[in-house]
Order: sequence, then structure tokens, then C-alpha cells
Amino acid sequence: MDLRQFRYFVAVAEELHFTRAAARLNIGQPPLSLQIQAIERELGVNLLKRTRRNVELTPAGQLFLQEARLALLQADRAVQTVTRAAKGEMGTLRMSFITSAPLVNVFTSAVRAFRTASPDVHLELRSCSSVKIIDDVLLGTVDLGFTRPSISTILPSSLTAIPIYEDQLKAVLPVDHPLNAKSGPISMGELKNELFVLRPRGSGTGFYEQVFDMCAEAGFSPQIVQEAVEATTTLGLVAAGVGITVAPEALRCINVHDVVWREIADANVRSRILLIYNKNNTNPIRERFVKRFASIDVG
Repeated sequence: MDLRQFRYFVAVAEELHFTRAAARLNIGQPPLSLQIQAIERELGVNLLKRTRRNVELTPAGQLFLQEARLALLQADRAVQTVTRAAKGEMGTLRMSFITSAPLVNVFTSAVRAFRTASPDVHLELRSCSSVKIIDDVLLGTVDLGFTRPSISTILPSSLTAIPIYEDQLKAVLPVDHPLNAKSGPISMGELKNELFVLRPRGSGTGFYEQVFDMCAEAGFSPQIVQEAVEATTTLGLVAAGVGITVAPEALRCINVHDVVWREIADANVRSRILLIYNKNNTNPIRERFVKRFASIDVG
């Protein structure tokens, strides 16, 4: 039994008249009668009670009508689901991001707009280090990532990278630090004898790797007095006078009292957040999300 026969039976059951049902289905009455008889033979039960004047549903026919309607509804739903999934309107989008990404407007606006435009898409979100994000996008365990690699990072050729945001790395000092008495930008050389609060080197966070490179270019290695993973912890320890740090300005929106953000004069302090995805993997949902970033100019 196929879906066409279900439709034939539902039309007859709803019209309770073979001529009207045949007109509704745009077929002849004799073929329709033969199809109903074929259904009854296959099921081994009478679904309709026929008289010269009318057609009635048997108790079995009433039950079959309910199930036939559900089968047709499910079939239509399956077609709609596949069609919408092919258009990127349904399914799951797996996204990884660095901790600073949700602090910039271009990220939050894009996610909010996408959720509004595609309410049937499930967003699977997780925070990771830059190196982990790049690896996961390459392996296909996530569909796209927001990463902040250091300026020396070379991305694999299979990845497409779209710059979506740019800010600067700045020195973050306790409010009572002597360098705050000086006006103008601070040079990296002036931080040579400072104690730093940083993530451990090799932790996979792009801008921290860049901080080590900046220190090396100024002729020293940072003296790390305390390692910290979370940005809020790092800034809090700076406020407590444990040490200083260098961080992207996007983190400035974390309202930590008793710290001062200072420009750095003599280093390449540019830092970009990139949207990356594997161009070898096709995903219509990802394409819908990425499309809104195509015209972004971060300078």
C-alpha cells in the first residue's frame, strides 16, 4: 500500500461519495472504486459500507481514516523537513568561540539575528582555545569557529577565514602602578622588569602567544608571577596588585575596578577575531550564518 492509496481512501471517507471524491482527486470514478477495493482486499476488512444511496464508514474504516490522515501528515512533514534542511532552515549548527568573542557586538548581533531568522536551527555553542577551535574545524567536529590567532599564525589552506573584528592589545596595570603617572603610550621595554599575570605559554590562546612574541621583540621574556585561565581572573589579579597583563581591548567591557588600560607604543598590537570554516565541508545552515559576515570590513 502506498501514499497514493491513502489519499484515495481519505478523499472517499471525507466526501462519503465516490463521484465527488473522484472529482476532488481528478481521476475517474471506476479507477477510484477499484483502488478502494484493492485496499480492502489487502487489509482483509471492509472499510466502507456501500448502499445505492450513500457510503458510510465501518468501525474499521473510521480507525483507518485516523491512521491514514496521520500517515499523510507525517509524509508531508518529512518532505518539508528535508526541503527546509536543504535550505539551511532546520538542523544543528555547531559553533566554537574564544572567550572574548561574545564580548564584541558583531558576534552577539549575528547570533541573535540568526536565532530570530532561523528558530528551528539548534545552535550548539561552546567556548574553546584558538588552537582547539582550528583543530575542530579542520576535523569537522564543529561547523565554524570564532578564533583570535596570533599575527604569526598560518592557517591551513583548507580553512576560509573572514575577519569580523579588530582591536588592539593593551597593557593592563593596577590603578596605583607608577607607569600610570606617565602620559602617552607605554613601550614594551618599560615592562621588562614587571611581573605578569598570563596564561601559560602553549595554552593555545592566540593573543597570549602574541604577548610572548611582543616581549621577545623587546628583548625579554615575561616574568610570570601567576598563571590564570579566565580573563576575569586575570583582570581581578591585576586589580589586586599581583602583577600586570596584556589583553585585547574587547575585554575592557568586563567591569573590573582599579585597573588602567594603557596603549602600547612600539609593538604590533593589532589583534583580529576571525570566523573560520572548512571550505571542503558543505553545510547549508553554516552558509546561511556566514553570509551575513561577507560584507564586514574591519580595516
